[in-house]
Amino acid sequence: MKKTTIKDIAKEANVSIATVSYILNDVKTQTISDNTRVKVLKIAQQLKYVTNRTAQSLKIKKSGLIGIILFKEENQYVWSDLKYAKTIFKLEQLCSDLGYHVIFMQIDSMTPSNKIIMERNLDGAFLINVDQARFSTISNYFGFGIPVFVMDSYIDNSLFHKVIPDIEQSFHLSQQLLGESPQFLIMDSYNNVEFIKFIKHKSNLEDDQIYVQDNIAGSMHTFLSQFPDRPGIVLNEFLATEVFITHKNIVAISTCNCSEILRDDMKKMTFDQNDYKEVVHMMDRYIQDVDYVNNEKFFFLSAHS
Repeated sequence: MKKTTIKDIAKEANVSIATVSYILNDVKTQTISDNTRVKVLKIAQQLKYVTNRTAQSLKIKKSGLIGIILFKEENQYVWSDLKYAKTIFKLEQLCSDLGYHVIFMQIDSMTPSNKIIMERNLDGAFLINVDQARFSTISNYFGFGIPVFVMDSYIDNSLFHKVIPDIEQSFHLSQQLLGESPQFLIMDSYNNVEFIKFIKHKSNLEDDQIYVQDNIAGSMHTFLSQFPDRPGIVLNEFLATEVFITHKNIVAISTCNCSEILRDDMKKMTFDQNDYKEVVHMMDRYIQDVDYVNNEKFFFLSAHS
């Protein structure tokens, strides 16, 4: 198979060979639009362009830094600060075991500039709970060869790896615990609209059987009153503890990794945090081996009852 060259990339992107070279080598002295930069980087990945290993090893000095970037939600709840605390802790631990240092950043509407990411010179990054619009902006600031993994987000881009709970498996196991098909779903909200749609689709329930806790409209208890004594699923252990006060026939699916707050007499599901080890090792492989490509773009955290 013919090896891809920068000439091939330039032809496909309809730009000059010099422009491609500037982008792939991250030359700071050239003014190149973000749209052109992203277009060239995506084409380079699609064509499986591989830089000269010797030249790259001389040129690139790895920082040893991996970024964990959390996108805060507009609506904050009592559990918001805990929602990803254990995930962040686990990722930091696993990255540290491989010799990396982790920088944690939070992005919200008040963040002055996304360019803070570029100033950190990251070798790789985990983006947690990112919406499509902000992802499109943020991804512009990562150069060619920097692995980016998005978590709890359904990003419509085949170039990036997605790490999400195995929702389908958790719903299947929940039905087994209930002994019958669930009649309703109560779930936490996410920044990523497509991820919410994905969860709803996997539930096999109608929209009027699903309640999303997003502070927009409606009351969870009013919603529950439609399903007296009927079986249901609650996606988020903090919501489940509230539901369980009046509605016992539920399965609580722990999405915050804080299942210890659930009562012993509750039916419950968890996702295996040990699965993050494979994810972190995959990122390390990308950082250490410029030839490495993994065509599987979805990684699902396994569910356990």
